[in-house]
Amino acid sequence: MIAIIFGPPGSGKGTQAGRIEVDFHLDHLSTGDILRSEVARGTETGKEVARIMAAGDLVPDGLIIRIVQGILRDPNVSSDVLLDGFPRTLEQARALDQMLAEEGHRVDFVIALDVPENALVDRILHRAAVEGRADDTREAIAERMHEYHKLTAAVLDYYRKKGVRVEVVDGVGDVDEVFERIRRAIGISSR
Repeated sequence: MIAIIFGPPGSGKGTQAGRIEVDFHLDHLSTGDILRSEVARGTETGKEVARIMAAGDLVPDGLIIRIVQGILRDPNVSSDVLLDGFPRTLEQARALDQMLAEEGHRVDFVIALDVPENALVDRILHRAAVEGRADDTREAIAERMHEYHKLTAAVLDYYRKKGVRVEVVDGVGDVDEVFERIRRAIGISSR
């Protein structure tokens, strides 16, 4: 099973992805975690990623596609995965579909957490204050939201047009309530 979870910054996506991983026995592959791991390990890819991130740029499609391709081909990674943070662009979505098709797989479903922007901003500003994250300013958050919505809308439309089930789930409420909505939306009982 191949699933994708989308959610803007502050939507609770990481928390819900962890719940989905445990309940549905999917390997949660967070590209953010993977990139940070590459940087920490000091690999050639990690050095390249570190330079890009230090400049404040997004990791280019070609590089992230190469990283994800390596992970999906790793024999130690389950064929049942929940992708988090990938694909973010149409180019990445097309590359993922090609990778999966070569292995006889396809994306089974997409979960998109929907949270009003004002609630997201409040959550992120609270997190920034608690964790001391100076880069989470109201202006920076607004820019990230704009980029997220611009890129994600195209990817969600792409999957809808391909006949992949895309479930938009209300991400407001406590963790258990949101998870129950996800469970109902995907209509799969936990294993």
